[in-house]
Amino acid sequence: MRAKSLIITFFGDVVSQHGREIWLGSAATALQGLGINDRLVRTSVFRLTKEGWLEVDREGRRSFYRFSNFGSLEYQRAARRIYSARGESWQGRWQLLIPTTVDEKIREDLRRSLNWLGFRTITPGTYARPGGDLDTIKGLLDEFNIEQSVVLMDAETSSITTKKALREVVSEHWKLDELAADYADFIRLFGPLGQAISKGKKPTPEEAFQARLLLIHEYRRILLRDTPLPEDLLPNRWKGTVARQIVSSLYRALAEPSEAFVVAELENLQGHLPTASGSFYQRFK
Repeated sequence: MRAKSLIITFFGDVVSQHGREIWLGSAATALQGLGINDRLVRTSVFRLTKEGWLEVDREGRRSFYRFSNFGSLEYQRAARRIYSARGESWQGRWQLLIPTTVDEKIREDLRRSLNWLGFRTITPGTYARPGGDLDTIKGLLDEFNIEQSVVLMDAETSSITTKKALREVVSEHWKLDELAADYADFIRLFGPLGQAISKGKKPTPEEAFQARLLLIHEYRRILLRDTPLPEDLLPNRWKGTVARQIVSSLYRALAEPSEAFVVAELENLQGHLPTASGSFYQRFK
């Protein structure tokens, strides 16, 4: 695991729901059981701060970290996909986005954000996604201040396009074969844990916290390259659907014991982290 990526998962899945800020020493405590030592945590957090993902407040010799506005917006985009149900059935509509005069300095950040929204490059300089809503696009353009630097178009699948041809295009550009292999690995990794819990095995609070963090981290890493495609465009018996069922079931089972660890062991400036916000209990319904 990359420590920086795991720390982003930690701030998004845990810290954002418990007052949004954490003492650096508690972050090290939370991650040490996963093989991320204190020095690596401090180095990674420092780099994430320089890269604009985190912000820091200092009180004496103690440092307290939280997502920056940029980091929070990026993770919220991911969270809408990680913790929510799949979208509605597809109506055959597409969105095409063409950057025209976007500054080179933000092109990579824009590409990553577009990926989170389900866009992929179908030809050089042209992004596409099936369906989608205008509000998420408008929010993204406002965030990057590029309303005048892109062209957005609506398109429709022609009636003469066969389902087979359309699925082949989607499979190639959205790399469904690679994603299916990743989902299969994910199922093999976490499926046995779900079976053990369903048979009455009870993890300790710390074990539940670690399992929950790894579950979301590994799932997030796959979703970074996946997109919420309509079922009409996916292969039959899509492994991503099975993986999502495992994530939803396990997260519910791990929520209560993992929360016990968080509020008992982790601290912010005021002391122990507060109980989770209401939005935490909306995850996976």
